Amino acid sequence: MDELINRLLKAPPLYRWGGLAAALVLLTLANFLLFVNPVEGEIGAQQGRQRALDAQLQEKSEIAQNLNERRREMDVLQQKLDEALSELPEEADVDGLLASLNDVGRKSGLEIASVEPTPEQPAQIYVKIPIRMSVTGNYNEVALFLQEVANMRRIVNVNNLRLGSPQVRSEKVVLSADFIATAFRFLDANTAKAMADKKATP
Repeated sequence: MDELINRLLKAPPLYRWGGLAAALVLLTLANFLLFVNPVEGEIGAQQGRQRALDAQLQEKSEIAQNLNERRREMDVLQQKLDEALSELPEEADVDGLLASLNDVGRKSGLEIASVEPTPEQPAQIYVKIPIRMSVTGNYNEVALFLQEVANMRRIVNVNNLRLGSPQVRSEKVVLSADFIATAFRFLDANTAKAMADKKATP
């Protein structure tokens, strides 16, 4: 090694600087091949993995956003279903219906003379629940009762209304009113099918 250095020192300046430049080039090339190039490859690989992770994150964020929107839609649909079932319940709940009609009648100022539930009448997707009622009160009280029934949460139709037997009581004309208050309940698919099969069987 010393001999090589001595030769290099004794060599003409052109060779000396040329040899030094060649050594620097070789060192730089070796450094690039041994250290820089593998590191750049690893950086490229890491960047590729980062891009893939970013894409996955974006995809999962969109899924989460869609999931939240679907949950909100489900909540709205459930609320609408609950409202619909309060108007057209799956159970007859005749006792609750009678209590509601009685309460509305008393608040309207009517005297409830009779309440008579009659047999249910199945239709295609619902069942009618007719209730014969007789009440007494003046015309305004009867009209108020009908208005309050129309505003009930549950669907109740009043038909076959007959007013008669006017009498004067406490300086007001009191009428008797007979009518049928018809409520409804939802007929589920299984019950509807069973009823259809029963009708089809001779």
